[in-house]
Amino acid sequence: MKKLMITAAALMMAVAAYGQGTFLFNTHDTAAGNVVNFTLNGSPASGANIFVEVLAGADANSLVALTPTLALNRTGAGAGYTSPFSQVYTTTLAGGTASIGYRAYEGTSFATATAKSALITSTLGSLPAPLTVSLAVAPAPPNEVTLGTGTVALTGGTTIPEPATLALGALGVGALLLIRRRQ
Repeated sequence: MKKLMITAAALMMAVAAYGQGTFLFNTHDTAAGNVVNFTLNGSPASGANIFVEVLAGADANSLVALTPTLALNRTGAGAGYTSPFSQVYTTTLAGGTASIGYRAYEGTSFATATAKSALITSTLGSLPAPLTVSLAVAPAPPNEVTLGTGTVALTGGTTIPEPATLALGALGVGALLLIRRRQ
């Protein structure tokens, strides 16, 4: 029985890997026309806690964040560009096309960011249509997302936790204290 379960798990992982597609997200490729600069308070964004998050989905309404996030920690002439400039992402949306989006934020996550950009799902400087990319399945080289050129501004704002989030956190802490007390 144990061998059967291990075989089934390995088979499921192989099927999942086969169904994955890849694409190239590049923010500084002048040959492809992709030069996206990120700013914070009017200056090129640079810092230890500023990131760009890439999202993908079957359409613009079903975007899910992918890993890794790209840091905006370059200085000098590279400030305002992601580090690294390009990243290959793998999704489970193999075959056909996928919608791609990206957004920048300052902080530990987009939800709790002190400054954030809007979600970009269209090529900068053109008609507002979702970014789509044909997903290559290995070993074919991934297709590059067409980003266009332009600037993505992060704007500051104070984030206030929702009361429901605070209540759930308090319930969790209370449950942990209760369990510890009983032990």
